[in-house]
Amino acid sequence: MNKILVYLGHEKDYTLTVELFDNRVANRIWHMIKENPTLEFVSRTQFYEFGETKEDVEAKLKEAMQHLIRLKPDSFTEKECLNRLHENFPDLLPHETDEETRYWLSMFNYHLHHLERKTSKFTLKRQFLFSTRSPTEKLHDSDYDLFTTSKTENTVYMNYPHVGKNIMEIVGDEDVEVPIDHIVPTSVLKPDLLFHLDPPIWVDKDLEVIDYINKWLPKIEHKLPYPIGDKRLAIGNIPLGRMITPNVDKIKENQYIHSIEAI
Repeated sequence: MNKILVYLGHEKDYTLTVELFDNRVANRIWHMIKENPTLEFVSRTQFYEFGETKEDVEAKLKEAMQHLIRLKPDSFTEKECLNRLHENFPDLLPHETDEETRYWLSMFNYHLHHLERKTSKFTLKRQFLFSTRSPTEKLHDSDYDLFTTSKTENTVYMNYPHVGKNIMEIVGDEDVEVPIDHIVPTSVLKPDLLFHLDPPIWVDKDLEVIDYINKWLPKIEHKLPYPIGDKRLAIGNIPLGRMITPNVDKIKENQYIHSIEAI
């Protein structure tokens, strides 16, 4: 059975073992990690609902905004920064060449999503994730059958690999104003992982959630790249594997992704 070791903490202080499921996407991601053991991380510290308050997240968001204002004083002011970045993040990041600015744009986006999670219809529980600069590969037609809206305990999923908004985010935010070019359903696979630690959010209700989403989508149907009900809308995430007896206290103490290894 293929496994991934996730080293947490600045000195590899805790090792989390993930046993992968036997599906094509999980197998391909294992090979991508195996072939490139020194993946470059975009994010290492995105840990959600491990005791931080709304005020903690707001402080991190403000820090990211202040760095962006420092780096781009002609582009952002404190008064307009939040709204402009929120609306234009998918347009700004791909065209930004300065690495420090790209970093703080990414941090702004993560912290903003963290705040939104606390009020979304689809609010999630304890999770952490990472993103990499790994090349992507197109999903196969059969891979779209793997998507699920459910999040089950101690399960690892492929994280959303695009800059934009997926369908569940749009519906959860009830974002009828989302620009058409910001609607980006998952269409590629990438070794970016999302770790879900808590019991199921919905038990055996995947079809009910999809039905709810499909009944909401007519509000933005004219903007969608595919018809409602088309599996290419990629609702949810692809499950990749299961964490083996994760120690939540150790994860909380070591909220930093050091590296990963495929074994």
